[in-house]
Amino acid sequence: MKRRNYNILFITIGILIAFVVGLTVAYAALSTTLNIQFGNLTQSALTWDVGFNTGSIAGVTTNANVTCGSATATKTTISGIKVKLTKSGDKCSYTFQVRNNGTLGASITSITPRKPSSTTCSTASGSTMICGNITYKLRYDSATSSIQPAVGNVLAAKSGSTATTRNVVLTAEYSGTTSSTSDFSQSGFGFTIVYGQH
Repeated sequence: MKRRNYNILFITIGILIAFVVGLTVAYAALSTTLNIQFGNLTQSALTWDVGFNTGSIAGVTTNANVTCGSATATKTTISGIKVKLTKSGDKCSYTFQVRNNGTLGASITSITPRKPSSTTCSTASGSTMICGNITYKLRYDSATSSIQPAVGNVLAAKSGSTATTRNVVLTAEYSGTTSSTSDFSQSGFGFTIVYGQH
């Protein structure tokens, strides 16, 4: 009797093993292998291209008696500004564009006023310089704007093929209250703006 029970037990175990092996084979038969592979990948080069929009920039004034000459913009320099101011309130403004045509963002790392060689300046920091009777300012968007270029200001990378631009206005204004009986010139003034990678 015991032997018969053992035989039944062995037969049952054998059937279970055969069933499990059968299931394994069935699952193996239903497996699928998926592959993903690239044909080619190109990493586009990063580009740095920050500068002025080039061309001639006409000086603008609201006073018909004021002479505002034209300036010339190259990629890195605006030059040739010649202004003649007579009395308090006279002002000339020059609007130019700083543009980023690169794929890297840029931000201002420093702004340094360059004092005129012939005049003492009471203020010369950031985007404002007051030298004698004349106030020089850099402002964003318009001559009357209170928003001035400052360290940390960001000029985003170009969008697609379109450069990112920002209008900057340089003004020279007769802001003093004293007058002179003879002509007096200020020369060598300017601003140096340095952009770094953002």
